[in-house]
Amino acid sequence: MNQPEFFVTSGYGERMLNELHDSQAVKIGDRVETSVQGGWNDNLQISESLDS
Repeated sequence: MNQPEFFVTSGYGERMLNELHDSQAVKIGDRVETSVQGGWNDNLQISESLDS
């Protein structure tokens, strides 16, 4: 079985990996899975409205 290969962008992606164990994409063999981005700001706070 192929080993998973995780991908994150530098800066924000690395922070999310370190703090929340979140990866933006993972590749296993020929398959790639991507994740959506959460609705939080750079301080990991979720807005109470869509206007923020």
